[in-house]
Amino acid sequence: MIGLLVTMAGIVLVQDDVRPTATELRRAHQMLAGAWTIISATDDGNEVGADLLRRKLVKDGRVVIKNRTVTHENPETGETLVNAFTINPARLPREINLNSIDDRTMPGIFKFDGDELVICFADGRNVERPTDFESKPGSSRIVLHLKSAADKAVIIGDAVEDDPDEAKAPPASSVASTRAAGARRATEAELNRDRDLLGGRWRFLSIQDDGENLGPELIRTKMAEDGVVRVGSRGISVVSPGDEQKRLWAYRIDPAASPKEIDLITQFDTILKGVYTFEGDRLMVCVGKSEDDPRPLDFDAPAGSRRVLYTLKTIASTTPTVATRPAAAPRPEPRPEPKSSPEQEARRREQKIHDMIVGSWSTTDSKGGLVTVFRSDGTFTSTRTLARKRLFEPPTKSFNGAWTFGQSNLTARVTGTTDRNMLGYSFIGRVQSIGDETMVVADVTAGLRTFRKLR
Repeated sequence: MIGLLVTMAGIVLVQDDVRPTATELRRAHQMLAGAWTIISATDDGNEVGADLLRRKLVKDGRVVIKNRTVTHENPETGETLVNAFTINPARLPREINLNSIDDRTMPGIFKFDGDELVICFADGRNVERPTDFESKPGSSRIVLHLKSAADKAVIIGDAVEDDPDEAKAPPASSVASTRAAGARRATEAELNRDRDLLGGRWRFLSIQDDGENLGPELIRTKMAEDGVVRVGSRGISVVSPGDEQKRLWAYRIDPAASPKEIDLITQFDTILKGVYTFEGDRLMVCVGKSEDDPRPLDFDAPAGSRRVLYTLKTIASTTPTVATRPAAAPRPEPRPEPKSSPEQEARRREQKIHDMIVGSWSTTDSKGGLVTVFRSDGTFTSTRTLARKRLFEPPTKSFNGAWTFGQSNLTARVTGTTDRNMLGYSFIGRVQSIGDETMVVADVTAGLRTFRKLR
């Protein structure tokens, strides 16, 4: 148990045969991000008391998941422990691996159960990934039940400030329909009627995600502020509870199909095929999780279906009627946006690269493997796993310190380490290129280094 809680994070080994889409990955990180309180823990069949947990292992039973790292504080030493983690939400059950600082791999699984996050993993002695969420005597498994704390979540993903009425719908030629050949197309009156029915504010009642049922508290604190989504004539928008920014998806409907069809275009320009129906004051929408998934034919999302089912309830409008609404003031002519100076553009570019650097990266050289976590607060931690074990030296070394990025240079200075010869050492490299998967850095001592981002 102590080994787990000391290293409540790590590197996930995502299996190559099933990879999550960008939308799945962003949404899973969005759901995980934030502060959590451990409400129960079972280690090898033995329940760990809440008082013992808080006094000996995790201060206040609290862990924080942020920027693909997990942080908690040891209540006895006051030490703050931070490690990276990555996930594969496309597998069922959803997979997570935890790696300790001594390079032990802890394969595990996780799920959302109502308003709880449940994690089950092997403690390092057992290298087999669990297939269920049970910790029996002799199983070498640990099961944690966590509940979202009051803090706002940290949302991962691109913000969109557009209005849902101005969203760009996918072109009709790019949308695959399940209608039979020769079936009639929706009339303009049918389209306008359903757009009017869809338009307005809705509150999530439930979400069934590939067999997982998300509770209203998780939806409210992780996905949509107050659990509310707004639908315009062309787009769907929600306000993220963590950063209070608006996020937008466009949509297209075909009310003539049976069941009625809807297609969502994400911020990644992927099109998800779905169906929708109205039941009284409720709206049900069932969509596939990736472009390759077929359009659903019913309103269910059991485990293994690769579907998400949303159930929403309309929110009564408080807008005054036309008879009492005051006349709208004439809109002023929009002012042209001032052009940015070259210096402003350069600062924006550097800030964008800085934000892309934040996260967990790995590289391999003649000395062995190196995993580095760059955090948004300007600090970093690194773990070096030596390729060849040396006499009287541990197989791994750890480093921490501060990092900066400016004028295309990435600088990291070591202020704490298990290798005293590296204390005060500064690494300076020029970032040649960076993307979602790789970063190439020119190191004056070792030439070009390629770093791969961990997921």
